Amino acid sequence: MKKIVALALTLTIIAVATVLANSYPIIIDSIATKDLEGNTKTTFSRGEVVVIETTLKANPSYYFAAPVDYLEIVEVFYGAQVMNLLLTRDSISSGETKTFGGGYRIRDYDPTGTYTVETYVWNGFPSEMGADWEPLAAPKTKTFKVNP
Repeated sequence: MKKIVALALTLTIIAVATVLANSYPIIIDSIATKDLEGNTKTTFSRGEVVVIETTLKANPSYYFAAPVDYLEIVEVFYGAQVMNLLLTRDSISSGETKTFGGGYRIRDYDPTGTYTVETYVWNGFPSEMGADWEPLAAPKTKTFKVNP
């Protein structure tokens, strides 16, 4: 009997985790850092341009009655300091994949070390959406390094 209860509890936990993982209509599939030639790169020097490319996918477990409008925010942090911000607005439908990219030049006086790219997908800015504001994807991060 204890084995059956344990198995039922395990299956329930898996089911709840699956529902929570699939509750967002959009999946941030990947974040890539590249050079200006499109080569994947994770270490940059001051003066270089970092190209950040994100790929979003429509969640196959989500029912799309209509396209979902979204606001994608890509922030680059050095510690708690925002170093750059990119954003786009678009919509996504069932089965679609969307890629967005932007870049910025690392200034000669920017600090060296590890930078973190944080990507968020929302239904708009909180100031626009009010009480209806909500995330549309689980956030995702990636790091890159800056050398002198």
